[in-house]
Amino acid sequence: MKMRLWWQSARFKTVGLLAGIALAALSAGDGRAEEPQPGALRVVITAKFTLPQVSQPIAGSQETVAAAAWKDRGEMRLLSQNQFAALGLDWAALNAKNAASAAAELAQIKPELIRDARGVLECAIVHSEGDLTGLTLAPDFLKRFAPLFGSKLLVAIPDRHTLFIFPKLASRYPDYAERVLTVYRKSPQPVSREVYEASAAGLRAIGVYEQ
Repeated sequence: MKMRLWWQSARFKTVGLLAGIALAALSAGDGRAEEPQPGALRVVITAKFTLPQVSQPIAGSQETVAAAAWKDRGEMRLLSQNQFAALGLDWAALNAKNAASAAAELAQIKPELIRDARGVLECAIVHSEGDLTGLTLAPDFLKRFAPLFGSKLLVAIPDRHTLFIFPKLASRYPDYAERVLTVYRKSPQPVSREVYEASAAGLRAIGVYEQ
């Protein structure tokens, strides 16, 4: 396994035939009677092949976008263009709602902390039955993990329910390539093979795990 940084090569390998599974698991608003309520609104990170109707780019990313979504009876659903328009919100307001929800969720999570043979913390892994991707877009994500890893983090988001978090400095993230890619390949809700930098400037993709 290896880790390739975007600035080392402009060449990018395609993802493979995962789109059908992911689209079935994370669908756009389908016109049912239920409509999204303001308190249920979220912003999620989703693979481009899920074809979200309302999205914004993530800096540096070739695999993912930030998409408008809502939590419907425990299931995360992508907003349709009509639903988003009916809400009368802009992206700033949507991000603010996501940040508020994320703050509450981040206060509750209990990451698995992995240390090396010397006892030095090298990785935090977060698992959840719910969608974790939107947490990485919220300001409190950095506040939650900066005390462990410093002011710049590296994050892998192989599927909707798993986050791998590393320090940017003296990082062992390349050693986790096989583990991250295994989650990505086996998940019915894959997100990305990319590695993202989380900092005060926001989230940006800086590289990709490859076979």
